[in-house]
Amino acid sequence: MPVVRHRLGALSLAGLLLVAALPGVAASPDAMPGSQAGAPGATDGAAPPPSGHPALNELLRAASSAGDRLSAALTDLAASAGATAGERSTMAYGEDGRLTILLLGSDHREDYKYQEHTDVIMVVSLDPVRGKIAMASIPRSTVRFPLHPDNRTAGGPKTSGDRKINVLYGGYKKGSTDAIEPAALDRLRMDVAHALRLEIDYYSYIRFTGFDALVDAAGGIRVDIPASIVDPYYQDSGTPPFGIRFSAATDRLVKGASAQRCSGTIKECKRAIVFVRSRKGNVGSVRNSDYQRARRQQALIFSAIGKVTSGEADLETLRSGSISHITTDMPRTAADALWLRDQLTGARSPDKARVVFADPTWATKQTVPKDSTRLHMTDVRAWIAQKMAPVETLP
Repeated sequence: MPVVRHRLGALSLAGLLLVAALPGVAASPDAMPGSQAGAPGATDGAAPPPSGHPALNELLRAASSAGDRLSAALTDLAASAGATAGERSTMAYGEDGRLTILLLGSDHREDYKYQEHTDVIMVVSLDPVRGKIAMASIPRSTVRFPLHPDNRTAGGPKTSGDRKINVLYGGYKKGSTDAIEPAALDRLRMDVAHALRLEIDYYSYIRFTGFDALVDAAGGIRVDIPASIVDPYYQDSGTPPFGIRFSAATDRLVKGASAQRCSGTIKECKRAIVFVRSRKGNVGSVRNSDYQRARRQQALIFSAIGKVTSGEADLETLRSGSISHITTDMPRTAADALWLRDQLTGARSPDKARVVFADPTWATKQTVPKDSTRLHMTDVRAWIAQKMAPVETLP
């Protein structure tokens, strides 16, 4: 694995420099000036220091001990690198030749007193032949969403009815605690795959704290902000003044928990979670909305992919962080992380390959329940069939 080999090479170089700086450490007793093999005071494998030089004696003993520790560390790391190099990723493309992942973002956070919602429901699909990533976001307000046959009650409705899609996961949970239930997440994946007529290979679920942690683990994410975002209602700091602002900018760095909480529309906000969550106020001259933030979510995801594939973010740090902060059915060994990075390297995500299924083009507003929409499933499936079509095998 390149990361491990790079670190192994650096430590090996350090060992060589130590030996070069203190040549007597690695020499045999007979090679030491003024030494006598088997002389009183000599130790196994180490030469006695020249007589009459107590300071040098102490220095050489310390260096010899350091050299032994370094040698042991190199041996252990070499063994670890060998084991890692022998790993094989178990990730694979689906039967359609694509790698398709359902990304789920929860609004759950510390001291949250309300029902948990999966407000981010995004399908990301890679065509490895053309090197193109397609993204589709399903609005959280969607109702009458088709359910997988295995998720329906006997003789029950074929859709979610008046339930919005962002509460389906909570409805599938068997417990009432804050615990994450993978089985319930998988049932939601089944629903989305069934509704879109799409093979979804994996799901990935994250909460607020996990999002903050991984953004910081990546060293922040750079995003473009074509028009200023001014949301006078967003409450990030918990105390007045409320509201947030992101001025129009190119390549703006947004961070996780390391960024100061945003407060007021005068100061610049630098928090990624706010960037992808704000849905009120205005974006330039148009109204901010669920759909506007969904587009920003897609842009941030693609920027994050670019940072990882370019090598700017440490892959191993993110992999280990994902184990603590992401619930997924994706395998996550070092070999899997490396495989995924390699597949995504160089991939493009043009605007025509991204969509938010917003009304009126892709959905119709519903009066009951309030603030809900119903997808035009024929049109939605047609877009999926075109932009996430099965990949033809190269000759």
